[in-house]
Amino acid sequence: RAVAAHAERAHVTDLLATLEKDYMQLTIPLVAAIIGWFTNWVAIKMMFYPVDFVGIKPYLGWQGIIPTNAVRLARTGLELVTSSVLKIPQLFEDFDPKALVESESGKLNALVRTALEQKAKEQLPQMWAALSPQIREQVFQVAENEVKQMSVEVFAAAAADIEKLIDVKRIVTDAVKRDKQLMNETFLRVGKMEFKFIEYSGFWFGLLFGVPQLVLWLLFPASWTLPAFGFVVGYATNWLALYLIFEPKLPRKFLGLTVQGLFHRRQKEIAKEFANVVSQRVFNNENLFREIASGEPRAKLIAIVQAKADELIARYQNHPMAMMIMKPELVGQPPADLLRAVEAEMFRPGSLVQQFVDKSERIRSVLAERMAVMEPAAFENVLRPAFKQDE
Repeated sequence: RAVAAHAERAHVTDLLATLEKDYMQLTIPLVAAIIGWFTNWVAIKMMFYPVDFVGIKPYLGWQGIIPTNAVRLARTGLELVTSSVLKIPQLFEDFDPKALVESESGKLNALVRTALEQKAKEQLPQMWAALSPQIREQVFQVAENEVKQMSVEVFAAAAADIEKLIDVKRIVTDAVKRDKQLMNETFLRVGKMEFKFIEYSGFWFGLLFGVPQLVLWLLFPASWTLPAFGFVVGYATNWLALYLIFEPKLPRKFLGLTVQGLFHRRQKEIAKEFANVVSQRVFNNENLFREIASGEPRAKLIAIVQAKADELIARYQNHPMAMMIMKPELVGQPPADLLRAVEAEMFRPGSLVQQFVDKSERIRSVLAERMAVMEPAAFENVLRPAFKQDE
């Protein structure tokens, strides 16, 4: 036993002598901490930047991981939430088409009067000129009521069939393709605290693991020990940081303290920030209006208008007074130029159609409210795709 104790003292003496020869070895934990912070900082920057590929494609160069996978991440992140938490038909459950039409009744009436007077002067100039102002006013009022009722029916039908008019996947994909910074901003705003934690934890975990690294170096001062241990430390610090962000999902007691993953602890705050980004940058009024005012959705909405117009015309074709005073072709199919005028009015900026799809504020409030109470596993998928890229 005395021999062992003597050998141990001799070994400690040798270690101290080694440190006396080169005190710089004591900086190993500090160097490990600085490297841990710097590598994590670089890794985070490389996740997001550069937004566009820099270098010689396809292999010599770099593009941020998030911008590279923006469309896929949008589909697995944004679509996951909007398909499970917020379905488009739910936004129109309490929609009141009468209130919408009444809110713009002044403009609608003015449009009806202008169009009606123009067509009457073109098709029935003598009869129109012979009508007294009182009769003309009655005609205007009848036409206004008919058009308003038809508009109410059009928007009620559109709301009932909204899934065929608004394609969530296309809106998300188009928004990401138009705005290359969108996914970067989404993850940076939603996960700002988590990314800061990863960056700073690299320093403190590096400092902590640097102590055994120093001891290992003093015991085995071979050329491979520092690089090998550095690799292990780098992996361990990143794994531990990511683990502490997402685990435990639910609050737990540990040594008298309540612990919970940083991401889940901030669920209400993250839900609010995510809802803000999605409503402002993805499902804003401009994008929703662009979706319904172009391509197939536009054609479907025009078809609804055409069908309601046909129903209105059919009623007048069976009206004996209307057939007596109007030309048969006038109560047939609406003139093409009139339909073009209706279409232009429907899809102008600020039109009833744009107001119809103006649901960004409702989207924000519903997303924030429902995401705040999501199950931890489902909620984690909002940000986890980005961290999986980092992993």
